[in-house]
Amino acid sequence: MSISSHLTPEPERRLWIMHGNIDNSLKWADKKLGAVTAFAAVQMAVIKIVAPEGVLSYIALLALCAALPVGVFGISPFIETRKHIPLHKPREAERAGDSLITEYDIAGYSQMELVNFLDKYFGGGITATRYFEDIIARIVIGARIVTRKRRLFMCSCVLAGTAQLCLLVQLVLR
Repeated sequence: MSISSHLTPEPERRLWIMHGNIDNSLKWADKKLGAVTAFAAVQMAVIKIVAPEGVLSYIALLALCAALPVGVFGISPFIETRKHIPLHKPREAERAGDSLITEYDIAGYSQMELVNFLDKYFGGGITATRYFEDIIARIVIGARIVTRKRRLFMCSCVLAGTAQLCLLVQLVLR
């Protein structure tokens, strides 16, 4: 066994670990979105039954009504194409803060950018087969979906939080 065989990493195993981590993040994002959506639905019923009529109750109901479609849209499956559609200017070079751990950083790469970056990172072998490039495509697609779902989760939380503030102010003013 040569020394170089010890130094050559196993790119397939590492790629599947990255894919597994992103898949777990996707499942957690769905669970969190589902929880906020269910909370909004239950709280809407409680507000309608228990809370006194008023402007603040109406605003809280509107905020929760807005949180429901955001949550349902976030839970629904996203269809992603392989083509990278840049919403910002394309990156010229890697940023110092980029890492391969967060989905936000991975989602910023196109498939070919990530293939070239990982080929250097893993010490070669990624571009040898189309199989590795397909795994990287799944990683990029998953990272983009997780990023979108987290943004929708944050939006849903802001709407639900606004409803909570309205109800709190209504209780204080009572």
